Amino acid sequence: MNTKVNGFLGIDVGTTSMKASVFTETGVVIGQAARATKWQIGPSGLAQAQARQLVEDAVTVMVEAVEDVSDPIEIMGIGITGMAETGVLLDSGSQPITPAIAWFDERGKDELDLLPPEFQLAFSAHTGLAYKAECSFSKLLWRHEKGEHIPRGAIWLNLLEYIAFNLTGEQATEPSLASRTGLWDQQRNAPWSPVFEYIGGVESLLPPMVNAGQSIGRVSQIGPELLRGAEVTVAGHDHLVGAVGAGAFGPDDLYNSCGTADVLLRSVSRPLSNLERTTLVSRGLSAGRHVLPNATAILGATRSGLVLGRVLAMLGISSREARRRFADEWTPHRPVPTQVCVTEPPNWTNEVSVSLRDDCSPSEIWDAAMAYTLSGTSDLISAVEDIASRYSLAVAAGGWAQLDGVFLGKSQVMPGLTRCATDQPGIRGAAIFAALAAGESDLILTAAIAASVVTPPKKEFIS
Repeated sequence: MNTKVNGFLGIDVGTTSMKASVFTETGVVIGQAARATKWQIGPSGLAQAQARQLVEDAVTVMVEAVEDVSDPIEIMGIGITGMAETGVLLDSGSQPITPAIAWFDERGKDELDLLPPEFQLAFSAHTGLAYKAECSFSKLLWRHEKGEHIPRGAIWLNLLEYIAFNLTGEQATEPSLASRTGLWDQQRNAPWSPVFEYIGGVESLLPPMVNAGQSIGRVSQIGPELLRGAEVTVAGHDHLVGAVGAGAFGPDDLYNSCGTADVLLRSVSRPLSNLERTTLVSRGLSAGRHVLPNATAILGATRSGLVLGRVLAMLGISSREARRRFADEWTPHRPVPTQVCVTEPPNWTNEVSVSLRDDCSPSEIWDAAMAYTLSGTSDLISAVEDIASRYSLAVAAGGWAQLDGVFLGKSQVMPGLTRCATDQPGIRGAAIFAALAAGESDLILTAAIAASVVTPPKKEFIS
């Protein structure tokens, strides 16, 4: 009889797809699976899904990842990460009474604009979020203004928390996800009372808090046989969990996720004040609870990946190898051309504008695109450093960071930047928290899983 090996499963429930991997105790991937996240798209940008369908798909992906393992295995822990603001309202019998509305759906935008100006000003100070429709509060406000009241005994769960509930039968709120609802007061580390007046709810709408890496329960007998008995933890917001998976899990580390949206995450080892949160939000960032204990997560983003991708497409450079060859020719010593301008419209549209005032070579257009994107990153870093000290470690991950030319540019605005080799740091981070929930050593296991991930920059990048 073959002895079963211990495995730890991480799943990332993302906007585009759900991906799961099974890891050994030393961080080796031995099974994986994925499938698309299915949204029902309606008119005017409406996007939602049936909560039970999302749960079924997530559980299927987890089971398929375990089935992909060739040797006998016992799943000791499951860590769930993914998108933050999408959630579901449950009645007193724990049955869903709303669909899971996508975080990018703008329901509630008009209702937000009608609330008192003093509330709008206080919102960012207390919640650490921009006053816009992305947060869960916006969706609950929209529902309330339609006359659909929150019933007594109702519970709000983020989608990740709802998946965990369906595995274990236990309800819990994870701090980093609570920070994205617009219902949480960062100063008091408790529900923010004023928001509940506008949605017709009470503070008990949010269940008790359970930190990432703490088990909320085991997969019950109603769960899939391959997962039964595994300790389940809600690992939290994907960008924050990705930082852990990339090795940026120190209290003062900087993490740059370089995808279509270029996300900058700065860990700060102290709580922020209302004034600091207001200042950060005014400069395009947010601030809330981290998945790391007793830490704050300052989060900002640009559309650098979108801009660079659109510029390369415009230049007719489409294959991965062609992109790499072209991008890697960039050096920080080339002058920024004045005859070309690369810009984006405000409000995070999908448009990119390139204005040419004279004949320009492809390399000059790329120089302008790099200058534009690096300037945006530099502005975010400056805003963070006005609040926090200099970072201890900086790690970049994602597809654009794997292009040496782009990485070189980023290393100019983030000195000492290292590069993460794994292409799925969020799933790896979720597996780390799964291992912690299963009782593995937070020193030994976390170091073992993360140590093989971060690689130093090439020698020629070091100034």
